[in-house]
Amino acid sequence: FFYAEDYHQQYLAKNPGGYCGLGGTGVSCPVGLAT
Repeated sequence: FFYAEDYHQQYLAKNPGGYCGLGGTGVSCPVGLAT
């Protein structure tokens, strides 16, 4: 696990377990994550 930008951290806080890297495929990803 690694620390991402602030907006990614906020996304994680609002959506526990919703992070792409943790959920694998088929999960909601914050816009701009895969750059």
